[in-house]
This record gives sequence, structure tokens and C-alpha cells, in this order.
Amino acid sequence: MAFISQDQLAELPTPDMITLLFKCHKSTTALSVLPTRPFTEIKALLLAALESRNLKTLPNSSAPLPDDPEELEFGVLADKKDPSKGWVPMETKEPEITGPKGAKTKVGGRPSVLNQHPLGAGLGDGAWIAYRLKAKQKEPQVKVEDDESGTPDVEIDEDPGFDVILPSFEDEAE
Repeated sequence: MAFISQDQLAELPTPDMITLLFKCHKSTTALSVLPTRPFTEIKALLLAALESRNLKTLPNSSAPLPDDPEELEFGVLADKKDPSKGWVPMETKEPEITGPKGAKTKVGGRPSVLNQHPLGAGLGDGAWIAYRLKAKQKEPQVKVEDDESGTPDVEIDEDPGFDVILPSFEDEAE
């Protein structure tokens, strides 16, 4: 777990940094980071930024801010040109997927660039990233026959989605 000091949080942007816009509900938090800064450190920086504003919960939620930055999950737009298509989770853990009957397969056979840093994930200056607490499995497992000893994969059917409300400047049409 990475801890962020007040000095790191107050670091002034440099020309080689990019600004990422972290979105949750109607809130946006802008952070300037080096494009090669690992997502694990960026999560800690985001938590430190939220705490520095005396926030105790996530926006529009009663869920308290986590103590561990790894409890945060990031998402990116499914289509950068059309935000209405929603967000997809950006996994920052293992580049493996669990197939039928619990068999694990590596995606692409090598580590995914999404697991490392914004540059590798193709995120540039002004990129939007949604954040939320990692979804915990609250319901009992139904019709699951495989032994889940690792981190469970997020299934689209059970994924609660990212709570992001984007402003609209369009007139309401019939």
C-alpha cells in the first residue's frame, strides 16, 4: 500500500505530466501525474486528494472512503467518442480471465498494458476515469460450480456499474 505525503499531493504540475479527470457521481477530481506513474500509486494519490478535502464518503454515497487504495476500482469509457455507452472496468490486477470450469487463461499471453500506467493504457491529457469501491460479492453464489480461490472476475450481469452523471447541455426533445 502506498501512502502519499502532503508534499506529494501539493506537487506542482510539470510539462511532462498529464491531467486525469476522476469522476464519481457528479464530482470530478483532477490530478496531474506522470504518464508512467503506476495505477497503484495513482489510487493512493486520489484517496489522499479526497481526504485532503475532508471527504469521509464517496460522492452521493454512504460508503466510507477506503483505508486501502487497492479497494478502489477504475473504469474507462467504453467508447471515448460516445460517453453514453458507459464505462468498463479497468483491471489493474492479473492479466488473466477465468473461463468456464475455472480454467485461467492469460489475456494476450503477456501482461496487459492496462495493468501498468496511463501511458500504457492509452490515456492522455484530460482523460476521464471513473472510480468506485470494488464490488464485493454480497449475494450467495448461485449455480457456480468452479472453485474460486483467487480474485473473482466481474461479471457484466452482476456489475453494479459506475455512478457517473455527465452534464448535458441539450434541450429535452420529444
